[in-house]
Amino acid sequence: MLYKKREKSCKLLIMESLISRTDYSKEDYDECQKQVKGYEGECYFDTLIAGLNCDCLVLNDLLLEIHGTEFQIDALVITAREILLYEVKNYGGEYLHKEGFLVSIPSGNSFHSPTERINRHTSLLQSLLEIHHLKMPIEPFVAFVHPEFMLYDTSTIQKVLMRATFPKHFRKLNTQSDSLSKRHYLLADKLCELSSQTNRYLKGGPEYTYENCKKGIICSECKQFIPKIASKSKTCACLVCGHIERVSATISRHTLEYKRLFPERKVTVSNIYDWCGGVCPVRRIRFVLQKEYKPASVGRALHYV
Repeated sequence: MLYKKREKSCKLLIMESLISRTDYSKEDYDECQKQVKGYEGECYFDTLIAGLNCDCLVLNDLLLEIHGTEFQIDALVITAREILLYEVKNYGGEYLHKEGFLVSIPSGNSFHSPTERINRHTSLLQSLLEIHHLKMPIEPFVAFVHPEFMLYDTSTIQKVLMRATFPKHFRKLNTQSDSLSKRHYLLADKLCELSSQTNRYLKGGPEYTYENCKKGIICSECKQFIPKIASKSKTCACLVCGHIERVSATISRHTLEYKRLFPERKVTVSNIYDWCGGVCPVRRIRFVLQKEYKPASVGRALHYV
């Protein structure tokens, strides 16, 4: 049972917006593509988890904190017997595991093995559960989802899953016949609550300002700017790919983008009009803000929260 769905991280959403609205450096572009690749790998893993038919609760993308230390869990499955913890990686290529590092066979480049990360997250989660008196056994795994990933000499590394081993792993889980109890749901609720309370700040993202962002509305499909909307039209069409979207949905989407990029700026009709490049009619913007947000203050200081 899916208990907490996966969503794009705030960092990825911000980086995707900035690709269209700023002059991206090659380093920032590469980091964005890395984030996209990671998210795609996680979504593929979600399709595997969705095939489970044992009694379980699936929680995706948990951001937790203990004693000032934040850690993120890609996927967590609560069964009647244990908690399964997954670190999902979408690496491609051939690697060796050596002294805590993954070493690329073609290039010789190396980086810290994700098993070190998952072991640390397991320890942090155990401590967090003990604080809340929710102790349960935890089994950690690193899931390499890329079809062209190959790790040699796996005798030196444990709890690794690859494409060829996924079917066996999930068949084993499906043999569990025990049912969940109330305490398992309490555990899931607590983890979701703690995750919602953790500050999801942007770490390691590109620097940007309101002034250096290009204003206008962007097609949700091809990410190209839409130059104009007919004054009385209820829809807007992309001239590049032909995608059609209701104007109200376009305004709503761009308001969320504005709030995400500039949480310190007020949401006003004039600010959203400016952010949309003067393309969306003021009356439509006012209608959407009045419908979806609560007014704060009055008069010329009116803004929405």
